[in-house]
Amino acid sequence: MAKPAKTKKNQAEEAPSKKGGGKTAEKVSAKGKAGKKETGGLKARLGKAQASKAKPSKAVAGKDRRSAGKFLREVRLELTKVTWPSREELIQSTIVVLVAVVIAGVYIAFFDEIFSRLIKMLAGLGS
Repeated sequence: MAKPAKTKKNQAEEAPSKKGGGKTAEKVSAKGKAGKKETGGLKARLGKAQASKAKPSKAVAGKDRRSAGKFLREVRLELTKVTWPSREELIQSTIVVLVAVVIAGVYIAFFDEIFSRLIKMLAGLGS
């Protein structure tokens, strides 16, 4: 009696998955991770992509405008949760930024001068 041909589904169950670290599809489904509904293929995935790009209706756009006050209240609430720096931390951070800017400025000026002289030398050789 001949063995039935292996389908892609059977091969996937027998072969270890790359992400699962050697776990088979059966072991993954046993843990409940494969319990999600599989997409039926390209057609189903395209349908989802097109659905996510759909424009919101006018009713939804109006609702967004009315929620501006809610948004501002939530922003104010989140700003109360921020850990603001002390005066000393602020001064120290400002000094660090200023020193970094000065170092970057000197670095750029140095290479600008080198390249400017190099170009002048090359222009002098060409004439």
